[in-house]
Amino acid sequence: MARLVYLMGASGVGKDTLLATARNRYPEWLVAHRYITRESGASENSIALSAEEFAVRRRAGLFCLSWEAHGLSYGLGIELEAWLGCETMVLVNGSRRALPDACRRFGERLLPILITAPEGLLRQRLLARGRETPEAIEARLVRHRQLATALPEVPRVDNAGTPAASLAALARLVTARCVP
Repeated sequence: MARLVYLMGASGVGKDTLLATARNRYPEWLVAHRYITRESGASENSIALSAEEFAVRRRAGLFCLSWEAHGLSYGLGIELEAWLGCETMVLVNGSRRALPDACRRFGERLLPILITAPEGLLRQRLLARGRETPEAIEARLVRHRQLATALPEVPRVDNAGTPAASLAALARLVTARCVP
């Protein structure tokens, strides 16, 4: 059954690590990259574009989903449609901001999942990656608290343990919800 597993969660919660672990363990799960208007980090599966390149691709209809966050543009390419057309499972690093658009575009093929972690661990991860100022980290933690109470109907994976434990929890959710 074709399914778009749409992972959401606060910045720094470990979505990219979980996706990389999934890619290594389940090669039949296709992990899509994102297009972002900043340089890609070592742990993320993304393609860096300038703002101008992003705008050209958006106007050309090359994104099936796109959104703005933290002063950056993010997009998921139209290749997702082809992959889903091959009856595959596709995993993406999505955004709560783009979830309504994802629901409209993918309907019952969409499986949104919220990735969570305790706030203290999230703070440590954000500090360790060194991309944000202390003020920006605090703002991200506020959004993390808001996200923790939002979307009560969306299943969750606690990403506080090992990547293998988080992947096992994700696999249980995906298997339970994707059996035809």
